[in-house]
Amino acid sequence: MKKILLTLAYWSASVLMIALMLTSLDYCFSDALFVSMSFVPGCLVLRWLLPHVSFANKRKGILNLIAVVLAVILTDMILVIWCHVLMNGLMASYYSGFPTLLVNPAFLSLVMIVLTGGDYVLSRYLKSRFRNESHPVTFTSDYRKVTLDLSEILFVESRDTEVWVCATDGRKYRNKTGITQWENLLGEDFIRVHRSFVVRKSFISSVANDAVKLTDGNEIPVSRKYRETLSSLKIC
Repeated sequence: MKKILLTLAYWSASVLMIALMLTSLDYCFSDALFVSMSFVPGCLVLRWLLPHVSFANKRKGILNLIAVVLAVILTDMILVIWCHVLMNGLMASYYSGFPTLLVNPAFLSLVMIVLTGGDYVLSRYLKSRFRNESHPVTFTSDYRKVTLDLSEILFVESRDTEVWVCATDGRKYRNKTGITQWENLLGEDFIRVHRSFVVRKSFISSVANDAVKLTDGNEIPVSRKYRETLSSLKIC
C-alpha cells in the first residue's frame, strides 16, 4: 500500500508542477491542470515499453527505441491538442492558435524523459526499500498467462529464439521475450553472467572463473564479458 501511495504522490506532484508551469502560458489553473494530465498516459506507456526494447542487435534496437519514443511523443502531442480544443472549442483554438511550446517535440520529449526517469528512479528505490513485499511478473508461456513473484525466479536462459524462465521449484516456462528485456524487467536483484543467462544474485553459492554454482546445484557458465561485474558480487 505504501508503494502505491508513494507512486500516486509522485505522479500527482508531477502533474501539479506541469500545471504551475502552464499557468505562465496564460492558462487558468484548472485548464492547466487538465492539460498537464494529458502527459501522464504517454509517460506511463513509455515507461512500460522501454524495458521491452532489445539491443541484442544494436542497430535494430536503436531504431526500435527511436520509433517507440516518436510514437509516444506524437500520441502525447495529439492528446495535448485535443485537451486544448476541448477547453477552448475548435474555432477558438484555430483563431487563438495553440501554444507553440505544447506542440514542440523537444519540450514534450524533455517533459516525458524527466517524468519517466523520475518514475524509474522511484520504482528502483521502492523495490530496494520494500524487498520483503511481493513483486509479481506476468508473462505469456505456451499461449497462457503466467504470474510469478520475482523471488520464485531462479534464472532466465536464452535458447536461440526462445527464452526459458526457471523457477525455484523446478518449473520451467517457455517465453518469447528477449533475455535483454528480461534483464531490464527483473532489475537489480538479478545479474547477467552470460549472453544467454540472467541469474538471481541471492541464489549464487559460489563463483569461479568460468561458472557460477547455484544453491540448487545448477552450474551456469560465465562469459569473459561479465567476469569483472561478477567478481564484485558479494556471496552470502
